[in-house]
Amino acid sequence: MTGPRPRRLAVLAVPVAAAATVVLFLVSRGKWSDPIIDSGREWIVPDALARGELLYRDVVYWFGPFTPYFQSLFLRVFGSSLASLVLSGAVASVGILAALYFALRTLTDRAMSLLTTILAVPALLFMPNAGGALLGMGYRIWHAAGFGLAALALACREGKGGRRRMAAAGALAGLSGLCRTEWGLVILAAVLLARVRLRRKKGIAAQLGFALLLYAAVFGGVLFFFVAVAGRDAVIREGHVLLTGLPEETRRFLLTYSGIGDWKAGTFELLYSFGMWLAAFEGVALLAARRPGAPWSSRGVLRLLGLLLFLAVLGFLGAFGGAVLFSAGPLVCLVAIVAGWRLRPGRRSAALASFGLAGLILSCRRPFHIGDGAYVGPPLLLALVCAAGLLRLRVLGFADPRARSRLAAALAGVVGILAALAFAGRLFQYSSDGVVPISGTRGMLCARPQLARELAALAGSIRDRTREPATLAAFPEGEVLNLLSGRANPIRHKLYIPGYLTRDNEAAILDELERSPPSAVVIVNRIAPEYGPAAFGDGYGVQLRRWLDDHYALEPFEGRVHGMFSWGLRR
Repeated sequence: MTGPRPRRLAVLAVPVAAAATVVLFLVSRGKWSDPIIDSGREWIVPDALARGELLYRDVVYWFGPFTPYFQSLFLRVFGSSLASLVLSGAVASVGILAALYFALRTLTDRAMSLLTTILAVPALLFMPNAGGALLGMGYRIWHAAGFGLAALALACREGKGGRRRMAAAGALAGLSGLCRTEWGLVILAAVLLARVRLRRKKGIAAQLGFALLLYAAVFGGVLFFFVAVAGRDAVIREGHVLLTGLPEETRRFLLTYSGIGDWKAGTFELLYSFGMWLAAFEGVALLAARRPGAPWSSRGVLRLLGLLLFLAVLGFLGAFGGAVLFSAGPLVCLVAIVAGWRLRPGRRSAALASFGLAGLILSCRRPFHIGDGAYVGPPLLLALVCAAGLLRLRVLGFADPRARSRLAAALAGVVGILAALAFAGRLFQYSSDGVVPISGTRGMLCARPQLARELAALAGSIRDRTREPATLAAFPEGEVLNLLSGRANPIRHKLYIPGYLTRDNEAAILDELERSPPSAVVIVNRIAPEYGPAAFGDGYGVQLRRWLDDHYALEPFEGRVHGMFSWGLRR
């Protein structure tokens, strides 16, 4: 049972957290993502759908259809702008937080569930560097995580109506897959594991069958529709929706981003992060368990001293880096799997094992050196659920009810303090970054002052020297200029970074440009070492750059950021 003090803390935290969230939104407004990389891409796809184009057939897109169609609804209703895109992110964030709270309730009490949900707001949803849920390159994974959390929470519940719950969990796993295919598959596997780890074995085969059937109906049915109307090649070969035929450049990027190349230092950092958090909460447990006037628990003291010695050794080995706060996530999930498997079958065992399995597998994109950035926040939601469940096990390990109550209150207080520190840290981080709003984005996208002025000036030049319904394509990326200039991209391919542009599809893109040449083009001179080739036209896209030089009067745009942009009109 939750004591009165944690309940009072949780109730008080709600209005305070709501006010802090509003302040954090205002301070961080427009500073969540990069002005060149991906922000414009996240807008240009739902913008095309809002104008009546069909995904895959008219717009090359690599993922499931849920996210761009969800966002296109907001662009249709509220106008095609980054403000509408951010609104869609805010609405989705509310649903994700509700799913997180629902998931936490399978493993811990109301107070800890609420406080942990509040902690996720500044720590994860407002993560900078395109990592948050409001504006960034991870919308699809955030949506997949929301459906996944809800699916697992349903699958872990006990009682009557098991078939209906498992059917709903399977459908939610299918929706998760319609955001990111790999998320849907992993969530489905975790849903099945959760049902296996529940107490009741009666009717288990039918319930597993219902989950599989609804997953196939939702995921397979929607994909079948798009294959029928857009064509198999557009969905499967060009869209890679079934994760087949991924280009070599994309595989190289995934390997580079994962941190596996520096796995030794990454492992030390992971262990340090895990040990740091474990030592902190063991210290709290030691203080909470001691009654006034009673001696310290020798076992608890030895455990804490052992952890501190462990951290000292890792620190000597250089494990203390800039990513120690989040790096424990995968190991927390692994410990949750082991703990869940050792428990007797039941709701707690099912939840720990299933959330741990999903969190561990889905952290594969960034298993080492986990810091603020894209793709890391959604898997950390699963790690948060596992951490809360493991802390609850620690509380239940005390035989003395009064000690349990004191420890529950202390842990709730610690999580509340962490949430307050996370809000304060994000406020400081965003208020001292030195960026300014880019004109034409309604304050929803910022950049360094000189780059903000140059983007606005370049968009103005494009508008002045072209007339509606003129079109524009930015190479290899920089779709924010389509937004700022009000000029659409006329061809199916909207992004031309390595992987999206390959030797295999370069001829097809050239053919599209021949049939529907843009009125103007912009070349963003950005090196992309994370993909292998050096720069657009030198290492990749050589034929495409040659074609652009032959058909457009390209000239450098002389702004303060010298040499970053070239642009020109058709000859």
